[in-house]
Amino acid sequence: MYKFLIVDDHSIFRQGVKMIITNAFEKSECSEASNSAEALVKLNTEKWDMVILDINMPGRSGLDFIVDVLSNNSGIPILVLSMYAEDQMALRALKAGAKGYLTKSRAADDLIGAINRMLSGKQYITENVAELLVNEVRKKETGDVMKALSDREYFVLMRLAAGETLTEISKSLTLSVKTIYTYRIRCMKKLHLKNMAQLLQFAKDNNLS
Repeated sequence: MYKFLIVDDHSIFRQGVKMIITNAFEKSECSEASNSAEALVKLNTEKWDMVILDINMPGRSGLDFIVDVLSNNSGIPILVLSMYAEDQMALRALKAGAKGYLTKSRAADDLIGAINRMLSGKQYITENVAELLVNEVRKKETGDVMKALSDREYFVLMRLAAGETLTEISKSLTLSVKTIYTYRIRCMKKLHLKNMAQLLQFAKDNNLS
């Protein structure tokens, strides 16, 4: 019997994923967690065959959570289900240690195929992600300015590009407004941007918004 841990802060989405899995795997058990802290408790007390994770959660980000999980459960495959397009977050998720990345818009059609591939010990990578990986190799030769951003800085940049205010981001990530402001300043400094208008234009030019 396969045991799946579904980590997402939206109950309706967790239920949808659970229904897809239980319909495909007759002998399976799905448990749910609405945040990283709740998920870590379950991971530390039970054995799981796979973690299915939303990267955009309140509190500790999904990228940080992947690292936390693998530090104590190095062999467990993590499939990221995200609202973010592959070119926005897939490479960072894979670098953090995830074995697969799937956008939520494709979950209904591709989720079981991704799970089967990962349960066989392989990575789940779409053609688009494979192309991104090839381009990543090329960028190592020419340089990529966004590599200078930490995962947290990049995540804040994505939120700013989506039009969220510092207050909204601070509430979502359970960090102070001052901390989010500091991340914004770091992003602008590393990307050589002078103001928010340039930052938003940068995000648009790089398909981050």
